[in-house]
Amino acid sequence: MAENKMSVYKDKEEKSLSREETRAQNNYLSPSVDIYETESGLVLLADLPGVEKSGLEIEVDQGLLTIEAHPTLGQQDEGASREFALRNFYRQFRLPETIDPSASSAVLKNGVLTLTLPRAAAAKPRRIEVTMH
Repeated sequence: MAENKMSVYKDKEEKSLSREETRAQNNYLSPSVDIYETESGLVLLADLPGVEKSGLEIEVDQGLLTIEAHPTLGQQDEGASREFALRNFYRQFRLPETIDPSASSAVLKNGVLTLTLPRAAAAKPRRIEVTMH
């Protein structure tokens, strides 16, 4: 497994995805991923061609986001010549503690996964109104 530092926040102080792991096995590919910071949290876009909802597993355990996907091939003939074969996808990311995984959502459309990871309520900035008595 490889370890990389990937910053997704403008403020670089300990606000990075400190770990990204990819399975080293030959039957897994590392999908291309873009991660954006928004006011409400993080948005992750992952290219997963050939993957359907039934072949996608997304899990967060102890702050570690795991995406595992198994593409489905169309019609397969035994005697057909094939120069291209889809392979499984696997990626892991260490999430910042400010993310609330229980409020996350995922959409898979046309082979692109959009994963929305909102900040926890305690991590969001709050404005305190001052009243006069």
